[in-house]
Amino acid sequence: MKLSEFKRSGRGARTRFIARVTDVASQEEFELTIAGPGALVNRMLGDADVELTIDSNRTQDQVLAEFGAPTQDQQRKAMWELAGLADTAGLLKPAPEPPDPKSTVFAAVRPVAGRGTPFAFALSGFFVPTGARLFFFGSFVFTTVGSLVPATGDQDLFLRLFSATGTTVSSSILGGTSLDVVWFTFPFFPYVPVFEVSGFRAGVCRTFVAHGA
Repeated sequence: MKLSEFKRSGRGARTRFIARVTDVASQEEFELTIAGPGALVNRMLGDADVELTIDSNRTQDQVLAEFGAPTQDQQRKAMWELAGLADTAGLLKPAPEPPDPKSTVFAAVRPVAGRGTPFAFALSGFFVPTGARLFFFGSFVFTTVGSLVPATGDQDLFLRLFSATGTTVSSSILGGTSLDVVWFTFPFFPYVPVFEVSGFRAGVCRTFVAHGA
């Protein structure tokens, strides 16, 4: 999908873009909503490809398998290069400043009726200005994993639970265009994963992917 295919409402800082997606297993409807300052949403996502797949039959094992060997190999290579200590300044990368509503875009998926269900969200070819944030709220799951690959600039990836300002349970802040991966599993009760894409240095993000089950 393109942002132009979403139904737009509101204006200024309260602009919302909404699209409906059908669960491939149950045929129930879900909403994908993107919100934030209208000009910023268009600047960041106007040319992006947006994909959301809802499949209530998807299992946790399938989610983890999709982030299997290829992703792990890329992450191991990035960590191997980092352990060479050729760029020690990269090991002291500063934490991002608190998010500013004027430079923050939110995206969330929710069922039109019913409960949360496994999701697969992908955003490709989008621009992230320095200091800008994109928060993606998934639906209730037990296991979630996400990855980010910058094309230019430097974007970082964080994972929180339930809230955009809650405790970070996983993060990856590798420099430049290195692959960033985050994940979290809690088998006792479901949670809402909140992914944060943070613009450390302005550039285009090749792909941000978030899966949960």
